[in-house]
Amino acid sequence: MSYSYVIEIGDDQIGLVLRDEGESDYRFHAAHSAYQMLDGRRYASAAQAEKAARAHRAQFIVKIGGSTQTPRHVEM
Repeated sequence: MSYSYVIEIGDDQIGLVLRDEGESDYRFHAAHSAYQMLDGRRYASAAQAEKAARAHRAQFIVKIGGSTQTPRHVEM
């Protein structure tokens, strides 16, 4: 059995974490291009993955001059 959780920040579904049976950690899968740097990283819990995503978002906002908007994912 696997366990998965969707991670949302604001109105954006930014990714999900998945833990397969027999594994002790969760792997992050980015669903939003702004969070691609976190893709494949492992976390001890879903809460830690969400915390890392929020910290990544905070760094991103600082880099674009304090804007509270994040880019929207565009399907191609």
